[in-house]
Amino acid sequence: MEFRSVLPGVKLVKEDFDGNQEELFISQNDQITVTTLDGRKIKGTFMQIEFARYTEEDDIVHIHKDNGENEGIPFDTIDDIIK
Repeated sequence: MEFRSVLPGVKLVKEDFDGNQEELFISQNDQITVTTLDGRKIKGTFMQIEFARYTEEDDIVHIHKDNGENEGIPFDTIDDIIK
């Protein structure tokens, strides 16, 4: 057997104020839009999640933006992520 492709991915579980949950699966190279708590919308290609090493640090979503730049967005500044 020969591996043709391996793409890392994550499962995010979002919950609204009423307790309704929604699962979102994103894999490397998926197109996503991240909305920050201050209303900024960042569109681009999902690259990876950098998980914090210590509890006082925050996990970071890394995307390659449509304008060609890379950006790391801390989870505590994210309001929503959509595919």
